[in-house]
Amino acid sequence: MPAEKPVHSRLPFAGKRFAVLLGAAIILVTTTVPYLTLLNILLPVGIFVAGAVALHQTIMRFQVRLPYSEAFVLGCTSGLVGGILSVVVSFLLIQVINYTPGMESFLFVIDWMLDVAKGKPELQEQVRTLVEAKKLVLAPAELTFTDLLMNAVVFGAFYALIAGLGGAYAVRRLKRQAARG
Repeated sequence: MPAEKPVHSRLPFAGKRFAVLLGAAIILVTTTVPYLTLLNILLPVGIFVAGAVALHQTIMRFQVRLPYSEAFVLGCTSGLVGGILSVVVSFLLIQVINYTPGMESFLFVIDWMLDVAKGKPELQEQVRTLVEAKKLVLAPAELTFTDLLMNAVVFGAFYALIAGLGGAYAVRRLKRQAARG
């Protein structure tokens, strides 16, 4: 029985670069632009969408069929690059202009939760916790180079997984659309 040849990607390098850069750019925008960071407060929707949009646009632009595994890997790569880029830009914003990306989104959610808890004595412990959280968010952030490296690793890995799932979802959605006709 002849050995099966490995399937090589029909997506050119330019297509891979396009997918990674587009996904990374969307991640950077959804993690640093005020109030767009709300997309990532509870669930990392912005990261998932970045992987899905990047792969969808790449497939449509280069007119190729991608297996789920390749879409996942490309999404993971865009998530890794986007996560590292997001951490570096956030670090620079904190160091240069003392702005912490996402701060206004956290404050918005905390204020909303405090409004919901008004007049409910059974929630006083949670209110105290929220007030402490608000103080922490408003405190000036101090980051070291070690913090930058650790955050880049952690966020890069987390964003890679979520964006990879988004990329695989884009392929699934396109395959279902093609099957319907």
